[in-house]
Amino acid sequence: MKNSERTREKERRELERLDYEAGRARPARYLLFVMIVLTVIYIVDEITSNINAAMQPYVLFDLFSIGSRSVNSPEYTRAINTVAPWQVASNLFLIITPFYKALSDKYGRRLFLMINTVGMGLGMLIVMTSRSVVQYILGMLFMLFFTPNDMQVLYIMETAPKEKRATYSFIAKGVALISVSLIGVLSKAFLREDLPSSWKLVYLIPVIVALVIGAGSYFLVRETPVFLEQRRAWLSLTPDERAARAAQDRQNATSEEGGVFRAIKFIFKNRQLRWILIAGFLFFATTFYTSYYATVLEGAMSTDLVATALIIYPFFNGLVTIASGFFSDRLGRKKVCLLLGSLALAGLALFVLACRLGWGPIAAGVAYGCSIGGLWSMSDTIILTMPAESSPSGMRSSVMGTISVMIGAGMFIGQVLFIVLQNFFSMDLLFLFICVPFMALSLLVLMTKVKETRDVDLDSITADTWQ
Repeated sequence: MKNSERTREKERRELERLDYEAGRARPARYLLFVMIVLTVIYIVDEITSNINAAMQPYVLFDLFSIGSRSVNSPEYTRAINTVAPWQVASNLFLIITPFYKALSDKYGRRLFLMINTVGMGLGMLIVMTSRSVVQYILGMLFMLFFTPNDMQVLYIMETAPKEKRATYSFIAKGVALISVSLIGVLSKAFLREDLPSSWKLVYLIPVIVALVIGAGSYFLVRETPVFLEQRRAWLSLTPDERAARAAQDRQNATSEEGGVFRAIKFIFKNRQLRWILIAGFLFFATTFYTSYYATVLEGAMSTDLVATALIIYPFFNGLVTIASGFFSDRLGRKKVCLLLGSLALAGLALFVLACRLGWGPIAAGVAYGCSIGGLWSMSDTIILTMPAESSPSGMRSSVMGTISVMIGAGMFIGQVLFIVLQNFFSMDLLFLFICVPFMALSLLVLMTKVKETRDVDLDSITADTWQ
């Protein structure tokens, strides 16, 4: 059998399978059930994203044998200088992320939902079992590869009713963010100042949950309706129709099967996505402070009080996130970004004051929670929601994965500035000196150059929709 005949036969069987899947009746409460599963996966994602930053002082005390356990010691500064550049380098490592994520445009969302969740669990497992700085860095890089993909966000957006996409997404994220308080609870339960390696026990339960829910998700959820429709439509085309579509793709810089290089060309050619990219680039230069907040807390209060702050801040992070979902569907994406960006800066300023003036863990936790609630909610809007609502169905996953990596250059700038300047200036003041100008520029671009995407019909978006 020739390769072309073999390919056609393979596609015929795939189309039959997808037709069967699309024709299966979904139980009345399927949406509720799948949202519960996706919310648990979101919890895994958020804990994976936050646990390394929360444990950073204690990991460095242990792996670098810092007996003084002081974040203000020269030994700790040298430890930061060793580990932090690898976080910067991870932005370059993540260049393969869009290639990975684009595969879900061809092979389906469900498979990569499972792979992504299990991958986060394996990354935490590598960190948890670290006996050397090298192993810790490898585990950290492993985690940083999987956490930006946000496959559960794409799953929610392609499963929820279009008028409730942002609401459902932000509710799930809000619940997940509140659950990050479990890191503080686990810290109080397991962290001991007289046992340097006790931080490893904080990872144990998150590792188990990630591996179990990740493996189980493949059997618990079905493929998204949007993917089924898009993939079936592509497989149903004749060779001549595909050739005609390919010619149109080359003209429009888009494709029904996505792809990283097509996505890059499409992003730069499409005016809407191009300005979203610029706004996101500037915005991401402000996100570096979320990796170093625990160090600032540890320098201002005892380990036990830091654990209290770690319990408190996720609740306010989650509340801001849930509220932002409702406001996003009512006010629109641009106005809610203006509110969230302003909240992020105000909360950050209060966090710095709380640590400097000794206001205690409650005030510091509330301020930091509100700050990152605004920060990451704006991130989800400008980096995930708006690109998804500006891309054709066949390009959506490829565009989302590609644009998230392209804006990593902005994170690179913020991190490099911080790593260099922290050798000369106080960490907390650098938070403000770097974040304020970049946030202001990002909001200016967003408000003046990007069009509103609220209520757009995902199925009707074409390459010319936002021109």
